[in-house]
Amino acid sequence: MKSDLTKSSSIHLTRVYPWLHAALFPIQSQSLMYCAIPKIASKTLVSLMIYVYVRDTIQNLTRNGTKPYIDQTQTQQYINIPRLIKELNKNGITVDEKSQESNSLLKLIETYLHILRFESVNDSLPSIFLNPWRFSIKDVFPQVHFTTSAYKERIATLEKDRIQSEPHYDNVRKTICRRFSKRNAIQHFSRPIIDQCSQTIPSFENFVQYILTNTETSYGIAQMDTHWQPYSTVCQVCKFQYNFIGKYETFHDDFHLLLKRLNVSDWNIEKRRGASGHKTRDYQQLYSTLPDHLICQLKRLYKEDFQLFNYRIEDYVNRTQLIC
Repeated sequence: MKSDLTKSSSIHLTRVYPWLHAALFPIQSQSLMYCAIPKIASKTLVSLMIYVYVRDTIQNLTRNGTKPYIDQTQTQQYINIPRLIKELNKNGITVDEKSQESNSLLKLIETYLHILRFESVNDSLPSIFLNPWRFSIKDVFPQVHFTTSAYKERIATLEKDRIQSEPHYDNVRKTICRRFSKRNAIQHFSRPIIDQCSQTIPSFENFVQYILTNTETSYGIAQMDTHWQPYSTVCQVCKFQYNFIGKYETFHDDFHLLLKRLNVSDWNIEKRRGASGHKTRDYQQLYSTLPDHLICQLKRLYKEDFQLFNYRIEDYVNRTQLIC
């Protein structure tokens, strides 16, 4: 999602709605702002926003030059080069400290742009993916004023089965298990308690009970994890005048329109991240396990999302007699 918005107005709204700090990515060079929705190709789109910011910054710095050269002092105002090198090294990309020198700086930036665009240092080396959510974006890019399927991938996966560690969501998974699992309803304090929840995946029903906790008020909804917070709350769609709304169902077409708008060609869309592979019938099966009162509470919580983005709860819940 994007909108033409002034920097001052976005900063004002983040004071009123603090969770926007983790969602908004203003790119001043393009007069746009992207609102990141977790699990809706956000890794791909955040990587694209970083690419556009770095590309436009370097183009601006070299615009008045007569040769491909960028000044180290000027560049450091926009890109923290030592921190960038540290982040690349942390992700298994070996970068010589001499790359901070002016004659190697442009090559370093071009390499970083190539990685963002094609997920490789060059065409002959193996694929590399820099997860933007694990990259210290604010530290690497000090001038970027980031006013800064959840169950399956965040909760229904044990720590040992994760590709990358997710300590926060492992703790959430354990909390759900301890709070709602019947096996933990009675504890025998006469002997040491073994935390069975460390190796237990909560049911989908328990997960829904957890996310519905304290959502009767706008304050409670504002405190929700953004992975299951309503889209209308995450992006404050009634406060910002969005003029481009992309949907996951039409991602391929929408993403190509966005690339054209940003003057980006040859993006490696075939390596798009975040697709869960789950079909509508998989979600229908999950929702079929829920009692009516939980379906009604979900319908209430996400009512604005269904209305604003043209979704139908009937596509996922087949209950003709359901009365909420």
